Amino acid sequence: IKEVKSDIEVIIMTAYASVETAKNALRYGALDYLIKPFDHRDVIDIVEKGINKRKEHIKTKQELKRLHIATTELSKEIEGAKRDIENHYASTVKALLAAIDAKDHYTRGHSERVSRFSAFLAERVGFPNDKILALEQAALIHDIGKIGVEGNILNKRGVLNTSEFEEIKKHPAIGSRIIDSVEFLREMRPVILCHHERFDGTGFPEGLKGEAIPISARVVAIADAVDAMMCDRPYRSALKLDHVRKEFSAMAGKQFDPGIVSEVLTGGLLESYAGIFDYQHTGG
Repeated sequence: IKEVKSDIEVIIMTAYASVETAKNALRYGALDYLIKPFDHRDVIDIVEKGINKRKEHIKTKQELKRLHIATTELSKEIEGAKRDIENHYASTVKALLAAIDAKDHYTRGHSERVSRFSAFLAERVGFPNDKILALEQAALIHDIGKIGVEGNILNKRGVLNTSEFEEIKKHPAIGSRIIDSVEFLREMRPVILCHHERFDGTGFPEGLKGEAIPISARVVAIADAVDAMMCDRPYRSALKLDHVRKEFSAMAGKQFDPGIVSEVLTGGLLESYAGIFDYQHTGG
Protein backbone atom coordinates (compact mmCIF):
# COMPACT_ATOMS: atom_id res chain seq x y z
CA ILE A 1 0.00 0.00 0.00
CA LYS A 2 2.78 2.42 0.95
CA GLU A 3 4.51 1.80 -2.38
CA VAL A 4 1.33 2.79 -4.25
CA LYS A 5 0.35 5.76 -2.07
CA SER A 6 2.90 6.72 0.54
CA ASP A 7 0.72 9.29 2.33
CA ILE A 8 -1.91 6.70 3.44
CA GLU A 9 -1.54 5.56 7.07
CA VAL A 10 -1.79 1.76 7.42
CA ILE A 11 -3.09 0.01 10.57
CA ILE A 12 -2.51 -3.75 10.80
CA MET A 13 -5.28 -5.81 12.49
CA THR A 14 -4.65 -9.53 12.84
CA ALA A 15 -5.50 -12.57 14.94
CA TYR A 16 -2.09 -14.08 14.24
CA ALA A 17 0.15 -12.36 16.74
CA SER A 18 3.91 -12.75 16.66
CA VAL A 19 6.82 -10.44 17.37
CA GLU A 20 8.20 -11.01 13.88
CA THR A 21 4.88 -10.08 12.22
CA ALA A 22 4.69 -6.86 14.24
CA LYS A 23 8.31 -5.96 13.44
CA ASN A 24 7.76 -6.55 9.72
CA ALA A 25 4.57 -4.47 9.70
CA LEU A 26 6.28 -1.49 11.32
CA ARG A 27 9.37 -1.88 9.16
CA TYR A 28 7.27 -1.62 6.00
CA GLY A 29 5.61 1.58 7.20
CA ALA A 30 2.51 0.56 9.19
CA LEU A 31 1.33 3.18 11.68
CA ASP A 32 0.44 0.60 14.34
CA TYR A 33 -0.43 -3.03 14.99
CA LEU A 34 -3.61 -4.43 16.68
CA ILE A 35 -4.17 -8.00 17.78
CA LYS A 36 -7.67 -9.47 17.85
CA PRO A 37 -9.70 -9.29 19.98
CA PHE A 38 -9.18 -5.54 20.62
CA ASP A 39 -11.17 -2.81 22.32
CA HIS A 40 -12.84 -0.26 20.03
CA ARG A 41 -11.19 2.47 22.09
CA ASP A 42 -7.83 1.13 20.97
CA VAL A 43 -8.95 1.54 17.37
CA ILE A 44 -10.12 5.11 18.04
CA ASP A 45 -6.80 5.97 19.71
CA ILE A 46 -4.78 4.62 16.80
CA VAL A 47 -7.00 6.35 14.21
CA GLU A 48 -6.58 9.65 16.09
CA LYS A 49 -2.85 9.00 16.15
CA GLY A 50 -2.94 8.55 12.37
CA ILE A 51 -4.99 11.73 11.87
CA ASN A 52 -2.56 13.74 14.00
CA LYS A 53 0.40 12.30 12.14
CA ARG A 54 -1.25 13.21 8.83
CA LYS A 55 -1.86 16.77 10.04
CA GLU A 56 1.77 17.06 11.08
CA HIS A 57 2.84 15.70 7.70
CA ILE A 58 0.70 18.26 5.86
CA LYS A 59 1.99 21.03 8.13
CA THR A 60 5.57 19.95 7.49
CA LYS A 61 5.02 19.88 3.72
CA GLN A 62 3.50 23.35 3.84
CA GLU A 63 6.40 24.62 5.94
CA LEU A 64 8.90 23.05 3.55
CA LYS A 65 7.13 24.68 0.63
CA ARG A 66 7.21 28.07 2.35
CA LEU A 67 10.86 27.51 3.22
CA HIS A 68 11.64 26.62 -0.40
CA ILE A 69 9.91 29.79 -1.64
CA ALA A 70 11.76 31.92 0.93
CA THR A 71 15.09 30.28 0.05
CA THR A 72 14.51 30.87 -3.66
CA GLU A 73 13.70 34.54 -3.04
CA LEU A 74 16.74 34.91 -0.80
CA SER A 75 18.97 33.32 -3.45
CA LYS A 76 17.68 35.82 -6.01
CA GLU A 77 18.39 38.70 -3.63
CA ILE A 78 21.90 37.38 -2.94
CA GLU A 79 22.62 37.04 -6.67
CA GLY A 80 21.33 40.56 -7.25
CA ALA A 81 23.51 41.93 -4.47
CA LYS A 82 26.50 40.03 -5.86
CA ARG A 83 25.94 41.56 -9.31
CA ASP A 84 25.66 45.02 -7.75
CA ILE A 85 28.95 44.52 -5.92
CA GLU A 86 30.67 43.25 -9.07
CA ASN A 87 29.37 46.21 -11.07
CA HIS A 88 30.46 48.63 -8.35
CA TYR A 89 33.85 46.91 -8.20
CA ALA A 90 34.33 47.17 -11.98
CA SER A 91 33.22 50.81 -12.02
CA THR A 92 35.64 51.68 -9.22
CA VAL A 93 38.56 49.99 -10.99
CA LYS A 94 37.72 51.80 -14.24
CA ALA A 95 37.56 55.13 -12.41
CA LEU A 96 40.94 54.51 -10.78
CA LEU A 97 42.44 53.49 -14.12
CA ALA A 98 41.11 56.65 -15.76
CA ALA A 99 42.68 58.71 -12.97
CA ILE A 100 46.08 57.08 -13.59
CA ASP A 101 45.86 57.60 -17.35
CA ALA A 102 44.97 61.27 -16.89
CA LYS A 103 48.12 61.80 -14.81
CA ASP A 104 50.66 59.63 -16.65
CA HIS A 105 50.45 59.54 -20.46
CA TYR A 106 52.73 56.47 -20.57
CA THR A 107 50.31 54.33 -18.56
CA ARG A 108 47.61 54.63 -21.24
CA GLY A 109 47.46 51.09 -22.55
CA HIS A 110 50.33 49.98 -20.29
CA SER A 111 48.07 48.97 -17.40
CA GLU A 112 45.75 46.96 -19.67
CA ARG A 113 48.71 45.18 -21.29
CA VAL A 114 50.29 44.38 -17.93
CA SER A 115 46.93 43.09 -16.69
CA ARG A 116 46.43 40.79 -19.67
CA PHE A 117 50.00 39.52 -19.69
CA SER A 118 49.96 38.97 -15.90
CA ALA A 119 46.88 36.75 -16.30
CA PHE A 120 48.53 34.88 -19.18
CA LEU A 121 51.73 34.38 -17.17
CA ALA A 122 49.85 33.40 -13.99
CA GLU A 123 48.02 30.67 -15.90
CA ARG A 124 51.32 29.31 -17.20
CA VAL A 125 52.86 29.12 -13.73
CA GLY A 126 49.84 27.31 -12.26
CA PHE A 127 47.58 29.89 -10.62
CA PRO A 128 43.98 28.63 -10.02
CA ASN A 129 41.31 30.40 -12.08
CA ASP A 130 39.90 32.53 -9.25
CA LYS A 131 43.39 33.76 -8.35
CA ILE A 132 44.09 34.61 -11.99
CA LEU A 133 41.02 36.85 -12.16
CA ALA A 134 41.98 38.61 -8.90
CA LEU A 135 45.54 39.10 -10.16
CA GLU A 136 44.30 40.46 -13.48
CA GLN A 137 42.20 43.08 -11.67
CA ALA A 138 45.03 44.05 -9.32
CA ALA A 139 47.51 44.37 -12.20
CA LEU A 140 45.12 46.74 -13.92
CA ILE A 141 45.69 49.34 -11.19
CA HIS A 142 49.20 48.34 -10.04
CA ASP A 143 50.40 51.92 -10.69
CA ILE A 144 47.49 53.68 -8.94
CA GLY A 145 49.98 55.37 -6.60
CA LYS A 146 51.30 57.45 -9.51
CA ILE A 147 48.30 59.70 -8.88
CA GLY A 148 50.39 61.10 -6.01
CA VAL A 149 53.50 61.78 -8.14
CA GLU A 150 54.04 65.04 -10.01
CA GLY A 151 53.06 64.85 -13.67
CA ASN A 152 56.25 66.53 -14.91
CA ILE A 153 58.25 63.67 -13.34
CA LEU A 154 55.99 60.94 -14.72
CA ASN A 155 56.12 62.35 -18.26
CA LYS A 156 59.75 63.48 -18.31
CA ARG A 157 61.34 62.58 -21.64
CA GLY A 158 64.87 62.22 -20.27
CA VAL A 159 66.36 59.91 -17.65
CA LEU A 160 65.20 60.73 -14.11
CA ASN A 161 67.68 62.28 -11.70
CA THR A 162 68.14 60.94 -8.16
CA SER A 163 65.54 63.16 -6.48
CA GLU A 164 63.00 62.48 -9.22
CA PHE A 165 63.55 58.74 -8.93
CA GLU A 166 63.04 58.99 -5.16
CA GLU A 167 59.65 60.58 -5.87
CA ILE A 168 58.75 57.79 -8.31
CA LYS A 169 59.70 55.21 -5.67
CA LYS A 170 56.92 56.52 -3.42
CA HIS A 171 54.10 55.39 -5.73
CA PRO A 172 53.72 51.79 -4.41
CA ALA A 173 53.22 53.03 -0.84
CA ILE A 174 50.88 55.80 -2.03
CA GLY A 175 48.88 53.23 -4.00
CA SER A 176 48.70 50.93 -0.99
CA ARG A 177 47.25 53.74 1.15
CA ILE A 178 44.66 54.52 -1.53
CA ILE A 179 43.58 50.87 -1.70
CA ASP A 180 43.46 50.53 2.09
CA SER A 181 40.71 53.15 2.14
CA VAL A 182 38.46 51.01 -0.08
CA GLU A 183 37.55 47.80 1.77
CA PHE A 184 36.65 45.62 -1.21
CA LEU A 185 39.90 46.53 -3.02
CA ARG A 186 42.24 45.65 -0.16
CA GLU A 187 43.02 42.20 -1.55
CA MET A 188 44.89 44.03 -4.35
CA ARG A 189 47.34 45.55 -1.85
CA PRO A 190 50.18 42.97 -2.23
CA VAL A 191 50.46 43.63 -5.97
CA ILE A 192 50.23 47.40 -5.64
CA LEU A 193 52.69 47.64 -2.74
CA CYS A 194 55.22 45.00 -3.80
CA HIS A 195 55.49 45.05 -7.62
CA HIS A 196 58.82 46.95 -7.40
CA GLU A 197 60.41 44.64 -4.85
CA ARG A 198 63.41 42.73 -6.19
CA PHE A 199 64.14 39.05 -5.70
CA ASP A 200 67.58 39.88 -4.22
CA GLY A 201 66.06 42.21 -1.61
CA THR A 202 67.26 45.52 -3.11
CA GLY A 203 63.86 46.71 -4.31
CA PHE A 204 61.37 49.13 -2.80
CA PRO A 205 59.45 50.15 -0.75
CA GLU A 206 60.12 47.46 1.91
CA GLY A 207 63.21 45.63 0.62
CA LEU A 208 61.49 42.23 0.63
CA LYS A 209 63.55 39.30 -0.64
CA GLY A 210 62.84 36.04 -2.49
CA GLU A 211 59.62 34.27 -1.58
CA ALA A 212 58.84 36.91 1.06
CA ILE A 213 57.60 38.89 -1.94
CA PRO A 214 54.00 37.81 -2.68
CA ILE A 215 53.86 35.55 -5.74
CA SER A 216 51.22 37.80 -7.30
CA ALA A 217 53.61 40.77 -7.10
CA ARG A 218 56.47 38.69 -8.58
CA VAL A 219 54.29 37.85 -11.58
CA VAL A 220 53.16 41.44 -12.10
CA ALA A 221 56.74 42.71 -11.73
CA ILE A 222 57.78 40.57 -14.69
CA ALA A 223 54.72 41.51 -16.77
CA ASP A 224 55.40 45.18 -15.96
CA ALA A 225 59.04 44.85 -17.04
CA VAL A 226 58.16 42.97 -20.24
CA ASP A 227 55.81 45.75 -21.27
CA ALA A 228 58.29 48.46 -20.25
CA MET A 229 61.06 46.89 -22.33
CA MET A 230 58.95 46.05 -25.36
CA CYS A 231 57.15 49.40 -25.67
CA ASP A 232 58.35 52.93 -26.36
CA ARG A 233 59.13 54.99 -23.25
CA PRO A 234 59.42 58.79 -22.92
CA TYR A 235 63.24 58.44 -22.84
CA ARG A 236 63.87 55.54 -25.31
CA SER A 237 62.36 53.37 -28.03
CA ALA A 238 61.16 49.79 -27.49
CA LEU A 239 63.92 47.20 -27.13
CA LYS A 240 64.40 44.42 -29.65
CA LEU A 241 63.30 40.94 -28.64
CA ASP A 242 66.82 39.50 -28.33
CA HIS A 243 67.79 42.42 -26.10
CA VAL A 244 64.77 41.72 -23.89
CA ARG A 245 65.77 38.05 -23.58
CA LYS A 246 69.30 39.01 -22.52
CA GLU A 247 67.96 41.47 -19.94
CA PHE A 248 65.75 38.83 -18.34
CA SER A 249 68.51 36.21 -18.37
CA ALA A 250 70.82 38.68 -16.61
CA MET A 251 68.22 39.72 -14.02
CA ALA A 252 66.92 36.23 -13.09
CA GLY A 253 67.49 35.77 -9.36
CA LYS A 254 68.44 39.44 -9.00
CA GLN A 255 65.45 41.57 -9.95
CA PHE A 256 63.07 38.75 -10.84
CA ASP A 257 61.94 35.33 -9.60
CA PRO A 258 64.20 32.92 -11.55
CA GLY A 259 61.48 30.27 -11.84
CA ILE A 260 59.03 32.66 -13.47
CA VAL A 261 61.78 34.09 -15.71
CA SER A 262 62.56 30.55 -16.88
CA GLU A 263 58.92 30.10 -17.90
CA VAL A 264 59.02 33.42 -19.77
CA LEU A 265 62.20 32.54 -21.66
CA THR A 266 61.63 28.84 -22.35
CA GLY A 267 57.85 28.87 -22.68
CA GLY A 268 57.66 31.26 -25.62
CA LEU A 269 55.92 33.93 -23.55
CA LEU A 270 57.86 36.85 -25.02
CA GLU A 271 56.83 35.70 -28.47
CA SER A 272 53.26 35.36 -27.22
CA TYR A 273 53.40 38.92 -25.92
CA ALA A 274 54.68 40.11 -29.29
CA GLY A 275 51.79 38.34 -31.03
CA ILE A 276 49.12 39.63 -28.66
CA PHE A 277 50.21 43.27 -28.77
CA ASP A 278 51.53 43.52 -32.37
CA TYR A 279 55.10 44.07 -31.19
CA GLN A 280 57.34 44.84 -34.17
CA HIS A 281 60.93 44.77 -32.79
CA THR A 282 61.69 41.07 -33.28
CA GLY A 283 65.19 41.50 -34.70
CA GLY A 284 68.55 40.97 -32.98
